[in-house]
Amino acid sequence: MNPKQAANLKRFEKHLPRRSGLTRIYDLPNGGKVFQADVPATNISGSYATYEKQIDPEGQTTYYTKTTYASDGTIVHVKEKFPDPKTIYPL
Repeated sequence: MNPKQAANLKRFEKHLPRRSGLTRIYDLPNGGKVFQADVPATNISGSYATYEKQIDPEGQTTYYTKTTYASDGTIVHVKEKFPDPKTIYPL
């Protein structure tokens, strides 16, 4: 991981909810990285959210989502945090 990617990882972890688990890091074929962390829900037992951030080799964020899972493992909701859909597809 280069210094710009490491700085992006630090920002990712800084903005996660306090109760998040350890961050998993995966390599992308183009030299980029994927950061993922799970955060258990406080109000529904067994449910959780996975925060995922993808960055390019230069350390720039290319994609960021929050996926919420029910206690049975089904996806309840996917929220795209970056890029902002309103910016890409203006109404």
